Amino acid sequence: MIIDSLWDNIFRGRQKGAERTVDLLLQIPIFENLSLRELRFIEKLIYVRRYASGELIFQQGDPSLGMYVVKTGAVKIIRQLPGGEPRLIATLTAGEFFGELGLIDDAPRSAAAVAHDATETIGFFKPDLMALIHRRPDVGLKILLSVATTLSARLRHTHEELERFILNPPTETQIRERVRVTF
Repeated sequence: MIIDSLWDNIFRGRQKGAERTVDLLLQIPIFENLSLRELRFIEKLIYVRRYASGELIFQQGDPSLGMYVVKTGAVKIIRQLPGGEPRLIATLTAGEFFGELGLIDDAPRSAAAVAHDATETIGFFKPDLMALIHRRPDVGLKILLSVATTLSARLRHTHEELERFILNPPTETQIRERVRVTF
């Protein structure tokens, strides 16, 4: 009756938000091979955090603790080069992810991540992945294989870029133009 519809409305609202998170995770290559049931399990391990525009998510050199998915807003990835100015590496928007190396190794962050706008991220961290591997090795293995596949694809892309650079080195004029545009 009235009480039943009240509870129904409360829980229906929660489920819609949960569905959006699961739907977003399904779009991320690291989670796309998981079943809906497995994703609901993962949903209990993730952390959602809001950042104000310009707020630091992590600094270059910080310990790598895990990965992030941009839920809303945008994130700038910035690398400080030795003796140079900070360089914008990428601007990531909803559905894109970063920091996945933190699920594999403990090396320091190679770049900083800064909220470009008001931003909401989903964090998935290495200690939670390790606990998942102990509790549900089948799900943990799927995630680790997906991380390896993602890293492999990114490494192949980097090799292709490097090969293009080696085979067609930029002229001095092109380098000067790039420097002028960048700074």
